[in-house]
Amino acid sequence: MKWSLAQSDNGNVAGVGQSENDPNPNEAGRPPLRQLSEEDRKFLIQAMQNGMVDEIKRMKDITSALSVTPDCVLPTQEDIDARVELIHELNDRVCSIDNGGDLHTIGGLVPIVKTLSSPHAQLRAAAAEVISTTVQNHEKAQLAALECACVAPLLQLVLGVGGNAPPLEREGKVEEEHEANDAAVATELCRVKALLALSSLTRGCPLAVSTFISKGGMRALRDVIENDSVSSVGADTVRSESETALLQMAKKTKTKTMHLARHLCVMSDEVMCCVVDADLLLSVSTCIEQGIPSFGKLAGDWSDATRVEEKKMMPTGAILSSQLREAGVRFLLCVAQCVDFEKTPKALDDLRSEKCVGAINTLGRWYLTFDGDEKETHKDEMTVCAELGKMFG
Repeated sequence: MKWSLAQSDNGNVAGVGQSENDPNPNEAGRPPLRQLSEEDRKFLIQAMQNGMVDEIKRMKDITSALSVTPDCVLPTQEDIDARVELIHELNDRVCSIDNGGDLHTIGGLVPIVKTLSSPHAQLRAAAAEVISTTVQNHEKAQLAALECACVAPLLQLVLGVGGNAPPLEREGKVEEEHEANDAAVATELCRVKALLALSSLTRGCPLAVSTFISKGGMRALRDVIENDSVSSVGADTVRSESETALLQMAKKTKTKTMHLARHLCVMSDEVMCCVVDADLLLSVSTCIEQGIPSFGKLAGDWSDATRVEEKKMMPTGAILSSQLREAGVRFLLCVAQCVDFEKTPKALDDLRSEKCVGAINTLGRWYLTFDGDEKETHKDEMTVCAELGKMFG
């Protein structure tokens, strides 16, 4: 501010722009310099301070509010919404890498980790997102989060533990079916946010990876990939809006799970061995095959009439299904390219298994029925599958 005032015409105390023959600005027709009184100076400084937010102080205020009963049922929906807004604001502030490092220093990570055990799914999902943002590409924050023992509650979210408790003072009666669907969608959202947090936490952090494995992380990933409780929702009937949202969220969850597995398997031979021993290759192969719209119901019989009918009934989540299949094929390709078969011989057995080979062959046969538009839509998926097919010979 002082520099700006010094360079302006009305505050040119530095003499900028004055020639040697024009030492006095007043003689050049300029207005006289205004001398700020002490009272004006104090007013200006106070106005500037009022317009600035003390980031650390605000983060302390937020985390202090979140520290009050973080794992208890809140009285009203308004209380839940207000706390969600505070967590979202905190997430915006920790986007700055400096603030992310300071969050643990001011004691802010502890209430966030405790909120992962909240009975309200909205709060658990929001807290997991804060952890993901805080630890992303930040070694200090990663170690701080591990110090707060965040891995175990994050894995609980991945496994779908926690439910979605209503507030103590719930207004009106909610239909049981509607409430169940909302709870299921909320559980899937928690899974997605927890997977993002674990992905950020383990990236480039061997200690986080070893903690993740020791806490049963690989088994949790397998359970998510094998979970088909959502896939059958509305399978033989027209799906409701909530059922469609639930199915699409489940596809996102499985897709992110495969991405995390692919990220982990290349970290070391030891981690690769853990991935293979958890039977993730077989689980992913099954998931790929089930992700083909016609598989199962039509038993792989893709006649022209069958394909016409299939296109008419293509679900709104077709792109999500494509992303799921592509994530699975990329995982298999990554393992095939990076595994040391001498150290992990089970990988070769799994890749040659009937389940894995059958999934790739079924996918390839389905691609052969595509028209031009479908080939363009699924181009990336087909390219990865073709590369994996070459490795199978």
